[in-house]
Amino acid sequence: MINWNDYLLFIPAVIVITLLPGPDFAITVRTTLVHGRRAGILCLLGINLGVAIHTTAAILGISALIMGSQELFNILKWAGAVYLFWLGIGAIRESFQKKPGGPNKSENMPAPEASRKTGLSAFRSGLFCNLLNPKVVVFVLTFFPQFIDPKLPAAPQLALLGLTWSVLGILWLTVLVLLMEKIRPIFERLSFRRWLNRTTGLVLILFGMKLAFERN
Repeated sequence: MINWNDYLLFIPAVIVITLLPGPDFAITVRTTLVHGRRAGILCLLGINLGVAIHTTAAILGISALIMGSQELFNILKWAGAVYLFWLGIGAIRESFQKKPGGPNKSENMPAPEASRKTGLSAFRSGLFCNLLNPKVVVFVLTFFPQFIDPKLPAAPQLALLGLTWSVLGILWLTVLVLLMEKIRPIFERLSFRRWLNRTTGLVLILFGMKLAFERN
């Protein structure tokens, strides 16, 4: 199935990469601090569904097709940049509302329908934040092959590497969500919520600018 010596080298390497802050990190932090643990968990599940889709695309050869076409790669890159801009601007706009991020402490239990909408929005944000990131395509196609044994079928090896990356990502982001939930009471205050939304909004916009203007 896979060369286990290579696999054991892959694990610490991908752990280091997983821990590096990026758009997925930023959106998970903001979602948890603004909307709570449940929304944070749904956000990270969306992110890792994106990882699974990217891995499947690599197995099917779709990722190689995107990498081989400048037009397709640019479309994905600009779609990802625009989406990060949209998330960032949305966060900044929310900071100017009277109750940014949702109800205040006295109204801390939203209606069930509102909770479902928030959860769906968190899941969708996580999914598209990862799915529209062309760097993930590049990562899968350039990093994974270093740990694939050419003497063995490539598809099962790619699947195992992708699954491992996803599991490690879920573990790390779950820890992050739980840590953010611990400090969330600080951000119940209106002034802190505004600061959080503006800061994370700016970070997401900067990630979008970096993605848009980075050389392929």
